[in-house]
Amino acid sequence: MWGERTDMTRASLTAVFHEGWKYFLVSAVSLGLDVAVYWCLYRLFGVYYLAANVVSVSVGLIANYAMSVRFVFAAHRLKSRNAEFAGFVAIGLAGLLVNEAGVAVFVGLAGLSRVLGKLAAAGLSFVFNFAARRLLLFSAP
Repeated sequence: MWGERTDMTRASLTAVFHEGWKYFLVSAVSLGLDVAVYWCLYRLFGVYYLAANVVSVSVGLIANYAMSVRFVFAAHRLKSRNAEFAGFVAIGLAGLLVNEAGVAVFVGLAGLSRVLGKLAAAGLSFVFNFAARRLLLFSAP
């Protein structure tokens, strides 16, 4: 009994670890796209940095979902892909609030550059998004 539980726990932790590093890579690609869009909007087109952040995070969110369901998560809690995407977006919006708060704190209060503040905030939202998506969307029912 205890051996089976330990094996299940080890298998579960291994699965989370593998999903975690794959999600990290997917998120890195999404973040690269996000930051590129952010930089273009802010530096090249003069869009206000918090508005540019909303647009760039949205672009990254769509890319992240497409890659996550293709390369990262095997289990799906919801049967409907539309409901899953809606949940992914809802978690992404909550993550956007975490990201926006982080950008405001790191840039507005801590005085980091807008790009460094954006990257620091991305770290916070990465942890939030992975944990919420793994627990709520991409685990066995």
